[in-house]
Amino acid sequence: MPENSDESSPTSAPTLHRALSVYSAAAFVVTSMVGTGIFTVPAFVRTATGSGFAALGVWTLGAALALAGAFCYAELATRMPSAGGEYQYLSNVFGRMWGFVSGWISFFAGFAAPIAASSLAAVAYLAPLVPGWNPDAPLFAGAGVTQGAAVAALLALAMGLVHSIGVHPSGRLQTGLAILTVGSILIFALAGFASGRGDWQGVTHSAPPNGLWWAALIQVSFAYTGWNAAAYLAGEVKDPRRTLPRALIGGTLIVVILYLSLNVLFFYALPVDAWHPTVAVGQVAAQYLFGSAGARILSAIVTIIILGSISAWTASGPRVYFAMACDGVAPLIFRRLTRHRVPAIATMLQAVVAAIMALSGAFETLLIYVGSGLLLFSGFTVVSLYFARRRAITQTGNFFRVPGYPFTPAIFIGMVIISLVQSFREEPKPTGAAFLTIILGIALYYAARGLGWITAHTQTLPPRAEEHS
Repeated sequence: MPENSDESSPTSAPTLHRALSVYSAAAFVVTSMVGTGIFTVPAFVRTATGSGFAALGVWTLGAALALAGAFCYAELATRMPSAGGEYQYLSNVFGRMWGFVSGWISFFAGFAAPIAASSLAAVAYLAPLVPGWNPDAPLFAGAGVTQGAAVAALLALAMGLVHSIGVHPSGRLQTGLAILTVGSILIFALAGFASGRGDWQGVTHSAPPNGLWWAALIQVSFAYTGWNAAAYLAGEVKDPRRTLPRALIGGTLIVVILYLSLNVLFFYALPVDAWHPTVAVGQVAAQYLFGSAGARILSAIVTIIILGSISAWTASGPRVYFAMACDGVAPLIFRRLTRHRVPAIATMLQAVVAAIMALSGAFETLLIYVGSGLLLFSGFTVVSLYFARRRAITQTGNFFRVPGYPFTPAIFIGMVIISLVQSFREEPKPTGAAFLTIILGIALYYAARGLGWITAHTQTLPPRAEEHS
């Protein structure tokens, strides 16, 4: 039976268990950030810039932007060290309507759909490691569901079950997956350099760039997404003032080192004439360095990486819905906790939705158009930092402060604006649809208020006098 059965009032909210250490929180950041993009995006960046050194410059700039975002989220997370991430910050600063919209979009597009897509991707990379298995074969005669889709759905459900057990097991799983992710990438890189089958001139060789510098930077910035993962778990970390900044910034720095190392490895491995924008650079590099076994090696590494991402998203999303339910803007059942103080119902509902998406395959268009919406909300969240400082909004007087303020958040916001403009130019329909989705979320909020499903209660925190010092 759930420990907290009182659902009569949003004000009598249950509390989560603060059990995550800095290592566990950083593990969520690392596994959320590292994705399959690092094995494809470097090809586009290398051809856009014309040289290995210039490409490394773009990846370094992307790292600086990710760190700028991590700094801003670290201050917001320590000002408001409660579960929910963007939902908490936008609700407290701009009002519950904006928090509701961010949470509403996050449920389907920010967590459930990526879990479904990544589960299918994990199955695709796992298939070459299972002799004789065809994931595209039907589950049974006449079925409209493939074996691969069924396994992907089971994977989503299994992750939901694991993260419903308790915070300690969840943290240990994520730490283990993070160690496997970092370890496998480091071994892959070191073994590749030690093979002696590459050419260091690939790092220094120059070719005419195609001029798409901004497009390359946008792709790199997307490859770095996920640095805000620990913010969703702010209500479950020990000593938030110390843990959250270290996890957000430290986890981001670990990924930066991994990404730069892999880029150098790819420049070393691929011949100059092998580079073109759409090459699967990770796969090609593995084949050049390790021969026919390279594809299987990379499949194993990418499978581990994807499992880490699925696990991180499975744990992070329910904390948003828990916070919304505690404020009365989501079904109150989402705030029910097990005796280990885990939002198991919210976790399993998200897993079920992800499993259905994996079975149907109807989520691909959703993933395309909501990317811009999620980017918009990350920029909007960083904007809220200026207002949080001006209004002295905080739950504690001891919080992290962004270095280089006000320029650090301004740089990140500028990058978001440029990215959205570029997205409108290159993909106007899905980007426009993302904005329409946000408008629909606003309409849904006011419709729910009109029907009495959402109270007019305001979330904004009172200012603290010491902030003005």
